[in-house]
Amino acid sequence: MKKLLFLLLAGLSLVACNDDNVERRLVVITIDGLRWQELFTGADSFLVANARYVASPDSLKQAYWRDTPEERRQVLMPFTWSYIVKNGYLIGNREKGSQMQVANKWHFSYPGYSELFCGYPDDERVNSNDLGDNPNTSVFEVVNRDERYRDSVMVYGTWGAIPHIVNSERSGIKGGNPENRRRGDDFTYAYAIEMLTQSHPKVLYVSFGGTDHYGHEGQYDKYLDAAHIFDQYIQGIVEICEADPFYKGRTAYIVTTDHGRGFRRAFISHGVGIRGSENTWLMAFGRGMECLGETSNNGPFYTQQMAATIAKVTGVDFTPDNGVKQPPFDPHFKGEPIVDEAGLIDCGKFAAIDVTPTGKGVKYEYYEGDFHEIADMKPETKKAEGVMQNFDITKAQREDGFGFVFKTLILVPETQKYMFTNISDDGSCVWLDGKLIINDDGSHSENYTEAYAEMEKGYHRLEIKYIEDCEGQTYGLELESPSMPVVAVPDAMLYYE
Repeated sequence: MKKLLFLLLAGLSLVACNDDNVERRLVVITIDGLRWQELFTGADSFLVANARYVASPDSLKQAYWRDTPEERRQVLMPFTWSYIVKNGYLIGNREKGSQMQVANKWHFSYPGYSELFCGYPDDERVNSNDLGDNPNTSVFEVVNRDERYRDSVMVYGTWGAIPHIVNSERSGIKGGNPENRRRGDDFTYAYAIEMLTQSHPKVLYVSFGGTDHYGHEGQYDKYLDAAHIFDQYIQGIVEICEADPFYKGRTAYIVTTDHGRGFRRAFISHGVGIRGSENTWLMAFGRGMECLGETSNNGPFYTQQMAATIAKVTGVDFTPDNGVKQPPFDPHFKGEPIVDEAGLIDCGKFAAIDVTPTGKGVKYEYYEGDFHEIADMKPETKKAEGVMQNFDITKAQREDGFGFVFKTLILVPETQKYMFTNISDDGSCVWLDGKLIINDDGSHSENYTEAYAEMEKGYHRLEIKYIEDCEGQTYGLELESPSMPVVAVPDAMLYYE
């Protein structure tokens, strides 16, 4: 039956790409925190075989690893790359110069969804995932007030905050999250299918969350599985619609995400200061959507354009609460490209220094205060100093509002290229022989920042500054090279002057 439905869908390709005066339906689908990298290039070569994030690397590679990015994305999301690509357009493959990202400064879920559906980044008021009802008007509210769509707009989401973000209760939008909490994507999918078949909403929004959940858990295998299942959910929704005369040939589909994720190991997180978590993507297909396939060298596009696109599809007049209308997505748009920050930083070559250590360990200075960035640590806030074995923030005398400055010599065993991985919650900066190589400053959740440095055999100076603002703290520095597996910088390599 699945194969038959898919063949029927394929036969609708030309119809779906032509526009006319047929009354249109709209299905909006989001997936929380799915990176553009997996969508466009499939499984990540660094993560797919990393036992830290994968229970069975061999099994995962058998399932999702192939020789080329095109083959990898096809096996990960087959419906996307066999049907959607032929019946619409995709934007956001930064490797091909197609750029899309959030306009908000927070790079996490509530601000991302609010920007999507309210048409602008309200950074001052929308700055938490625990906000409750959105202070802004969503485009779904405006659509639901239109007599053509009244009581025919429905919303279902895995995350319990979704109804609050689109203001379901205030506007009378049906659906929501019956349990008002996070539930499995399979339940969300089942509710959506039930509503499509029984209630026939003219506008449906379905929000899934599996990829973000497993990303934060550091389970890359399950993250990929969630992306694969999400592709199946899209296929199931489209097949139901295109087999139903109420939707067949008249439905536009828009699929996107609320934020990106960090590079490599930083895939576990997103937020302020985490490079890559601002990057998003979009797929639009079906009635009224141009059949351009995977686009390139276009944009930059912003998440805040989504509300205007929904308004255009439904034919309503929507002005965001800030009074500034955004243009709908136009895949032909070519503006000034954004200069992307590199996922990996190559810091160059470092000659060994001529120095005689005084002893083994790390010199430290301990500070207390209201610290939001490294510069907030002033001399007058210093509380203690001494020597410790390693970079140990557990020596802090309070849970929040503290900082450390670590100074040490690192003894490099041989000349080669090393990769430092800085693991930090909140902010930190790392200097190697006086050169800033990692800047992860500011208040943020746990982040992984990586930098390469070719170091000559011998001693090198390391200085690390770290601050803890509030709500959890982590600090670690890892090192790896072609001859050294990734390890936390060991005590045996650290000396002080």
